[in-house]
Amino acid sequence: MLRFAIVLLLFISYPILLFAHPEGAGEHIVEAYRIEGEPPLIDGLLNDSVWQHAQPRKGFIQLEPTRGSPATDDTEFRIAYDVHNIYIAFRCYDAEPDKIVNRMTRRGDVYASDVISFFLDPHHDHRTGYKFATTPGGVQSDNYRYEDTQRDSNWKGIWWVESSIDELGWNAEFKIPFSNFRFTDKPTQIWGFDVERANRRKGEVTVWKQLTQAGVVTRMSDLGHIVGIQGIKTGKNFEITPYLLGGASSDTNTDLSRQLGTGLDIQYSVTSALKANVTFNPDFAQVEADQLEINLTRFPTRFPEKRPFFVEGNSFFETPYDLMFSRRIGSRGNILWGSKVTGKVGNYSIGVLGNQTGEFRFSESSSSEKEAAWFSAIRVKRDILKRSNVGILFVNKEQGGSDRWHSRVGGIDMNLALGKTYHLSGQYAGSFHPGEDSANSAFTVDFAQRNYLWSSSIGLERVAPHFEINQTGYLRKERNRGWQRAYMRASYSPPWGTRQFFSGVSARLSQSLYTPEYFAEWRERNPELSLSPEFDEDLLRWYVNADVGMDFRETLIDDITAYYYRSREVELTEVFVADGYGFMIDTNSTYPIAVGIGIDFSDYFNFGRQQAGKQRGITFESTVRPQSNFSIELDSGYAQSLDLSGEIDGRFFVSSMRATYLFTRESFLRMFAQANRERRLSAEIHQTYLLSLLFGWEYSPKSHLFVAYNEAWGDTPVGAGGRELQLENRVIVVKVTYLYNL
Repeated sequence: MLRFAIVLLLFISYPILLFAHPEGAGEHIVEAYRIEGEPPLIDGLLNDSVWQHAQPRKGFIQLEPTRGSPATDDTEFRIAYDVHNIYIAFRCYDAEPDKIVNRMTRRGDVYASDVISFFLDPHHDHRTGYKFATTPGGVQSDNYRYEDTQRDSNWKGIWWVESSIDELGWNAEFKIPFSNFRFTDKPTQIWGFDVERANRRKGEVTVWKQLTQAGVVTRMSDLGHIVGIQGIKTGKNFEITPYLLGGASSDTNTDLSRQLGTGLDIQYSVTSALKANVTFNPDFAQVEADQLEINLTRFPTRFPEKRPFFVEGNSFFETPYDLMFSRRIGSRGNILWGSKVTGKVGNYSIGVLGNQTGEFRFSESSSSEKEAAWFSAIRVKRDILKRSNVGILFVNKEQGGSDRWHSRVGGIDMNLALGKTYHLSGQYAGSFHPGEDSANSAFTVDFAQRNYLWSSSIGLERVAPHFEINQTGYLRKERNRGWQRAYMRASYSPPWGTRQFFSGVSARLSQSLYTPEYFAEWRERNPELSLSPEFDEDLLRWYVNADVGMDFRETLIDDITAYYYRSREVELTEVFVADGYGFMIDTNSTYPIAVGIGIDFSDYFNFGRQQAGKQRGITFESTVRPQSNFSIELDSGYAQSLDLSGEIDGRFFVSSMRATYLFTRESFLRMFAQANRERRLSAEIHQTYLLSLLFGWEYSPKSHLFVAYNEAWGDTPVGAGGRELQLENRVIVVKVTYLYNL
């Protein structure tokens, strides 16, 4: 079935292979000016002599709202470079400079202000690159681009920018060291390049070059070009970042204890396109706690990775199946040390990762409950054609000690760009555990077409019952149960005057795959239940969904979405038809107060009761900005579950507040508070509370001072069936890091 699907899709799509990325630089070319004397002072004023010699470019066009029309306010840019840095200056014209939207926010949070951003493809492979952006207040944002349109927002570079507002609009001046990039060793360089500007109050997005059928997502294969770059060097190869940590902690069962620690991060540029990282005893005291959400499914919530060592370069290990989920590393033991190599060697993208977990012990006789395990991953991806690749990924977890155990997963994947807008992707993977060497594979194939008006895709997938990856990866799957399915999706988003209408439909036909062990384990967990008379292993499940909405511009309302779905659910005790519907509304984020509300009503399978039920919920999100450098975010959700008679059998509430005050762009004070309260199946109430305070100061690039305080409370059993709220832990930490460039 897999072979037939791949051959059929390739046969249908073969003629499109003729339309690959065109050779040549095209019309959108800018020549970089070589600086022989003093470089420009990065102050956002653009009065340096360098900018009088650099070649100007302008003539921006709209992506939104009136596609293809000239920008209502044009943008002009110039590019210069020296041996170790590239410099880019922007003049963003604005007829009403007093109305420019400008807020001081933390790095990466630029979307509440006007933004100028640009894209660089230093490797000039038409598939990878970097995005840099800033606001009229000089807030920084950057990310790494791969697979033409995918983004890794966890990438952080070392670079400088300053902005200023004057009577003509606003300016931005960038200095970016070449050491940030992965590029070839050719003496003369051609880089991909494009610019995008967002005017928030007008809802207008303009670009220098990109205006393709692919939509508003910038494609690395469609950039213009920078020419004339010669004789550049990456600069310093070593980054060494030690940290020193001191603090104190206490919990319910122990008195106050002091702690003192140290660790080290090392980054080495093996080549201009290949980097190695090593960490010893890493500490993540400054990383904010996970933001909880209401989850009524049988599967755990997938929280994002936030730890700096893992987030940078994580995109190298991404495949259609999440075989390597780095949150598994260190989840049950301290990370003693880790290493990672990521980058490109010719046409190959390479990722190698190794981590040892456990607990530092002063003698072999001391015991530890920390999991001692070795995590490793190897990723190799080969570029083919113009914007396509094939790759392999192998991930391994070895648990030591007296009860040695392993979990190994591996897969082969493909990502084929067929012409400008067609895309074929897929993966075949297998898992290997002690005693499970059959029915342990999975495959997925997806064929999609996307442009700026509409998109569609069809796909096939089969996950065998013994395919298990949750020791090293993440998959929403029950043990000894799999599935096979076919699906389709389509969307249409035409402009409606200055507004944007969008609609979508999706459908899925699937069948569960069971093993005898699944039924045996189910009967053991539920001895009082029996199979439904309507249940049959061969029954098909189906799902259809439709949604419509509207994006508004220059109004109080930002967007409105409504949806409806209907499905047939097949479970051992229930075969039923489920309905679900809801809507979401968001107000304009450029206003001092922005609000988002979502309401949902649906049928679902209550896994605790092993029967059908209903749920209804409401979410509320708001952001209040009393002043430019101060924001308060409040996110809350409330849900109820109901039994077959309509009686409420569960209540769930979660709420969080994040208040951030910026003293400067480099220093801030943040308070994060979170409350979680739930009562499942009308049983006792469970509640947890968290309070976190963090002061952060980046006193030089990648060198930080953090002062963190965390306090967690939870209910614990007391007496005869009662529960009492008690302090679980309290921690205060001071952490200092310093970057040495060698």
